[in-house]
Parts: sequence; C-alpha cells; structure tokens
Amino acid sequence: MKRAAKEHDAFTCPVNAALDLLSARWTLHIVRCLLGGKRRFNELAREIGVNPRTLRARLRALEREGAVRRTVVSTMPPYVEYDLTEKGRAMNRVFEALADWGRQWMSPPDVGQASGDERA
Repeated sequence: MKRAAKEHDAFTCPVNAALDLLSARWTLHIVRCLLGGKRRFNELAREIGVNPRTLRARLRALEREGAVRRTVVSTMPPYVEYDLTEKGRAMNRVFEALADWGRQWMSPPDVGQASGDERA
C-alpha cells in the first residue's frame, strides 16, 4: 500500500501544482488571451473584463512561475507589454485538451436556457 501511495503522490503532486496556479480566477482567461500574442495591461483588462487589481495579482503570479514575461518598452511615454514564455505557451496543450474533452463530453447549452428562458 505504501508503494501505491508514493506512486499516486508522484503523479498528483505536479497535477496539484498546475491546478493551484491555473485554478485562480481569471488565470486561464489571461493565458488564453496571451496565446494570441503580446498585450498591454489595459488591453488585457478590457479583453478579459477583469478589474486591474486582480489582473495585476494574476500576472505577477504567472510571472513568478515563469509563464509570463513583463517587458517595459522604452518609448515616450513608456509602456509595459506582457507575453507568454515558452513555459506559458506550452499551456496551449492544456487548452487543446480541454477543448477536445468539451467537444466530446459537454452538451451545447439548450437554446431556451441560453436565452434565459427556463420554462419547461
């Protein structure tokens, strides 16, 4: 039983670590947006619809993890761009896997429910 527990821990530890990073609200939205290329802070906030304080916190967490790169562009006035590192771009496989799973297992929303009509 001990060996099985160790094998299980060896598998779940990286899964849990990834889930800890990616399960924070808005994180997957940020990564998905940055998969489309570099974005300025306000572009991200506008495209995603997240408040600046939360966006800043999520970007910092992704930066600390090495998934996002923050670049100060020295123009007048200077501005900051965010883009994905190689580690961040590798998350594209996660999105592809989720999309495949969703296409196979998730039902499209009922037309009545999508429009807010909940009558049976």
